[in-house]
Amino acid sequence: MDWFNPAYYAHNGLAYSEYISIYAPLSFVILEVLGESACYNSSLYPKQTRECDVIGIAAILIIFALCAILAAIAFYKRDRKTFFYRSVAFGLGLPMLYALERGNLIMIAFIFFIVLYGDLVRGRIAQAITAGLMINMKSYLLFPVLGMAIKRDWRLLEIAGISTVGIYLVTMTIYGSGTPWELMNNLNVWFSAMSGIVWDQISYSTTYQPFLQFDTNFYPIRAFISDRTIEYITIFIKTEVLASRIIAFICIGFAWLYPKAISKERLALFLLLQSFISNNPGGYGFSLILFLVFLERWSNPVVGTAIVMAYILSIPTDFVLVNAVQVERTSWLSQRIVSTVYGLSVGALLRPMAVVIILWSLALDTLVTVHKLIRSERPLLRVSIPGARASTV
Repeated sequence: MDWFNPAYYAHNGLAYSEYISIYAPLSFVILEVLGESACYNSSLYPKQTRECDVIGIAAILIIFALCAILAAIAFYKRDRKTFFYRSVAFGLGLPMLYALERGNLIMIAFIFFIVLYGDLVRGRIAQAITAGLMINMKSYLLFPVLGMAIKRDWRLLEIAGISTVGIYLVTMTIYGSGTPWELMNNLNVWFSAMSGIVWDQISYSTTYQPFLQFDTNFYPIRAFISDRTIEYITIFIKTEVLASRIIAFICIGFAWLYPKAISKERLALFLLLQSFISNNPGGYGFSLILFLVFLERWSNPVVGTAIVMAYILSIPTDFVLVNAVQVERTSWLSQRIVSTVYGLSVGALLRPMAVVIILWSLALDTLVTVHKLIRSERPLLRVSIPGARASTV
């Protein structure tokens, strides 16, 4: 649905006025190219569109395969001894299979993400264009790009900013809509709509934050858990989210003072996790976390713990503990009323904790490294790195 639904508006317009999209125009430009326009008329959509649009089906499969292949190349360049296991866990793991099942456009964004953070592209212009394409596919990928500023790579950040704005303006002109005002308005509508869909959010969440809505909206979960237990859980979640974001920002701050203490990949991970630990980007968002963790070397038990958690997050199965609520609503594909049974699963309870363990494990390793540097080096307070030379384009 995440492919064919927006593809309809890529071929027919009205993505921002009718579909209320929060995607940047680049997504619709790409979907128009990677699809058969004749399959998106009102007589075929939505029931027959999937069978008709062979180009779209092929594009989804090719993009998925390209993500897996590029990730394997990046893992191979980083560590030949472990690349096979990590490649299999990543390519056949839950996040990527979920993205494939949904046909989500994060797979396209992920191609650029792998190329940029897997060191598969050289030269500032190429890196800046890659970053611009990545941000225009998923706006929250601006967070890891900000690591360029923390690393004092101002020239690359400047070019990436120009690239991002340039790609946005060109694709907005091509598609004919998608102004900043339309995107901001749709984003507000999206946040309002998502605030009440608790069961959809907790299934593959990177954070325990959605669980707080059970306490706010008094969902049927109270039939299974006592009020006092819910109060304890609420305190735990709020404390954990706050503490985790604080430790992420502490590591980011030390990365500014001691640029050698943290790699650009780990810095990108902290910049993503400070957001993911409080806002759920969707189950496919785990793919970004897993890729960056699998780039780490097993240098000590602490980093090893984070890698083990990444393998656990890759397991493409789950076990439902209890069915909690049944909801009837209209199916997008059949346009008929269908019943959906929502339940609380093992994965829904454990995945956010695995993300927390990854964050704190790598944070602890980073703080140990910083402690060693503090004893031998002075903090870098300047906005530029002394003696740094600009690389060639």
